[in-house]
Amino acid sequence: MARRWTAWKLVISAFVLFHMAGTLVWVTPESPLRRELLPWFRSYMVPLGLWQGWGMFAPDPVQSTYTLEAEVSDVRGLGRIHEFAKVADLPFWRKMPGFRHPKLAANLLADEYVPQREMAARHVVRTLGIAPDAFPVYVRLYYQVAETPPPGSSQADPMAPKTIHNLAAFQFESWDEVHRR
Repeated sequence: MARRWTAWKLVISAFVLFHMAGTLVWVTPESPLRRELLPWFRSYMVPLGLWQGWGMFAPDPVQSTYTLEAEVSDVRGLGRIHEFAKVADLPFWRKMPGFRHPKLAANLLADEYVPQREMAARHVVRTLGIAPDAFPVYVRLYYQVAETPPPGSSQADPMAPKTIHNLAAFQFESWDEVHRR
């Protein structure tokens, strides 16, 4: 019994050490050491949404609001729009489980998240339930960008036009390509 307890303490300690090291590497400034160590932790940090974006603390913070969407066209020319989760639109009890969703949308713009863009495009096709005979499908990921309200005002103009920022485009040739494990 004592050996089993010691083994559990070692496993938990190793995990905590790995997590803390990953967090430390992730938040350190750009350096040769960080570039060398970052690949060891990327596959752990990115899917769990454990990274931070520091743009909101910048001297010139982000001045726009953007939502991630996807446009999907199949071989028959049928088009569909997929809107990714907007946590602000959810009731409180549904916000908590999805509070990291906006992080993915926000960080897909960074070049280091190119593989996650394809992951998001595959997710869209699976979510829409596109049938195998509708392939190949074309997926375009884009942001709808709206300017934030000026300081001192409470709301943005809902009629103000949004701009479209294309993020990435993918073509999936077969149902199996999208549903591969």
